[in-house]
Amino acid sequence: MMPPPMIDPTDPEAIRRELFDDNRWVKDQFAAHVEEALPALCEALATCFRLLPALNEAANKAETMRTALVAAFVFGVLDDIVVSTKLLLTGKLPAAGNQMRQAVEGIAMAFLCSTDDRLIIKEKTTKRRAVMGRYWQMVQGEDKNTQGYLALRQLEWNAGALGVNADAVKRLHLAKNHYNAFSHCGTLTIASRVSLEEPGTVYLGGHFDPAKLDGYRAEMNERIGLCRVLPPFMERMLASMAPPAAGEATAAQA
Repeated sequence: MMPPPMIDPTDPEAIRRELFDDNRWVKDQFAAHVEEALPALCEALATCFRLLPALNEAANKAETMRTALVAAFVFGVLDDIVVSTKLLLTGKLPAAGNQMRQAVEGIAMAFLCSTDDRLIIKEKTTKRRAVMGRYWQMVQGEDKNTQGYLALRQLEWNAGALGVNADAVKRLHLAKNHYNAFSHCGTLTIASRVSLEEPGTVYLGGHFDPAKLDGYRAEMNERIGLCRVLPPFMERMLASMAPPAAGEATAAQA
């Protein structure tokens, strides 16, 4: 394997070149070492994107803010996975993990926007009653209680009402907990910038370290696994955009 390019970070011109560098050396190393995972990931992503036009068409036909938000969050999940994978393949692990956390939060927010019913926004405590509201309206109003980091816990509180099984919520929690370590400064972010193969060597910007190959492959498999469970989720979101039957609509207006 060719050695990685070196830069002098005390030289302003070298910093400028680094800022506009396309990380070709890093990308070539990833392409050579995780190639076996790429076909599965690309096929799983393509399957998801094939479902997107029907979702967008339904949202446009419904012409409501709720369905527009659902469609926007679903597209955001797919875009987050693409961006996260591009970051991973340029060796920017903390940024890649943080983007994956956003994907997980986007799934939860789409579920919460998929109903016009009032949901639990803040759980009941000994000092206050539960705070209820239409989640999509609160998102539209930029209510602080709809910030992304709260969404998964809110999905857990409303799982029964939304028809989301507990195991699915648990898997989302596990994924978010995994990516929390990438999203905040700590020992993992330190380790992501140092060489395990050559102690004492640090990396500026993206890098590829052969000693971290198992971790890279695990991250690719995480993305493949998530993409493979997204089609049923997307179909659920599509079903949530269907107009109510005539009888249901009459009952709702009564």
